[in-house]
Order: sequence, then C-alpha cells, then structure tokens
Amino acid sequence: MIIRYRKRPVEVDTCRWDGDNEAELRCFTGGNFNKLAPEDRDRCDDPDATGEVFDRLHSTWVLVYTGDSIIRGVQGEFYPIRADVLDETYERVS
Repeated sequence: MIIRYRKRPVEVDTCRWDGDNEAELRCFTGGNFNKLAPEDRDRCDDPDATGEVFDRLHSTWVLVYTGDSIIRGVQGEFYPIRADVLDETYERVS
C-alpha cells in the first residue's frame, strides 16, 4: 500500500560551507565538521568533496562539497544539503 505524506512545516538552522570557514562550521556542529586535506580528498569516495560532517543518527561521516549548507535537523543531527535542494525545500525565515 502506498501512502502519501506531506512534510510538516519546520524551521532549521543552516550554515553554508564556503571552503574556508571551517572554524564556523566546527562551532555550528559542535566539532562535528572537518575540512578535507588534499591528500584525504584523493583517498575518499569523491575527490570533489572538500569537507565532512558527522551524522550522529546514522553514525557516519558524510561528504560535503563547497557551496553546500549544513542543516541542524529537528533531532539535533547535522547533514549537508545542496543549494538548489535547499531552495526547493525550504524558504528563508530570517
């Protein structure tokens, strides 16, 4: 059986990764963000990734790309979202 759901209105905090604001992202995520060094990028699943954020709900590090925003979810989790998806899914509050 297929059941359709609508996302509840929810406000989330975000912080955009510009490739140089590691300290800001580390503060925003409580230390759960790392900028990837060039040698680490060469060894990861996608060398275009420039950072990583820890998703505590799934107990894994998630790759982040310059220009992505990090969302603090409703359960305090952090995850990246592309700019176009953010614009399609959320509207700016402040």
